[in-house]
Amino acid sequence: MTQTTFPERLVLAMGGESPHAFAKRAGLSDSSFRQYLKGTMPGLDNLIAIAKTGGVSLDWLAMDSGPMRPGHGMGESIMVTGGTPEGFVSVPKLDIRPSAGAGTVDIYEESEPDIFAFREEWLRRIGVSPKFARLMVAQGDSMRETINDGDLMIVDISIREFIDEAIYVLVYGGLVRLKRLQLLHSGVLLLRSDNPRYQTEEVPLAEQPELIIGGRVRWAGGSI
Repeated sequence: MTQTTFPERLVLAMGGESPHAFAKRAGLSDSSFRQYLKGTMPGLDNLIAIAKTGGVSLDWLAMDSGPMRPGHGMGESIMVTGGTPEGFVSVPKLDIRPSAGAGTVDIYEESEPDIFAFREEWLRRIGVSPKFARLMVAQGDSMRETINDGDLMIVDISIREFIDEAIYVLVYGGLVRLKRLQLLHSGVLLLRSDNPRYQTEEVPLAEQPELIIGGRVRWAGGSI
């Protein structure tokens, strides 16, 4: 079977409804939705809204994987309003918004609402143990286009130290940051932004004990 593009799947999910009407039902802006029709990939939270509005499965909409309709097989995530379905595990959303520039403190407090359930097998496939998976919302534009403002992220909070070059949620200088970490041969740790408008920060060896890693980003509208 020929694989479809995301805009093609989005048109199928609309089911003949106008972009304006569908976007309104999904709680999305006209401008954002029309960008999606041109090929821009939404963040995970907007993908969920589109899938729910169109009555299609999330994995089919995002990756053309599995059946189109949830009735023929569930997507990778759902909102939890009651019990968690078999094969899914609940993932709590942390009540903070790690900033792509500078953020606020308190990285571990969890909020009551907005609990999602994800397929356990899918979480393991992207490299995170379900019990260590947490949801966070990105804020700011320094990690654009990899992670955009408002993207819902899955963070592996079991990773509390630098392992390899990747995107981490960290606390440095009393602020929560979302940065790509890179370790130089000299031992200097670089805090890099994917948006070229932002300068790279250097953390010398003497200051590295002050840097606290809260987790590694594993998903943000796509695999990281």
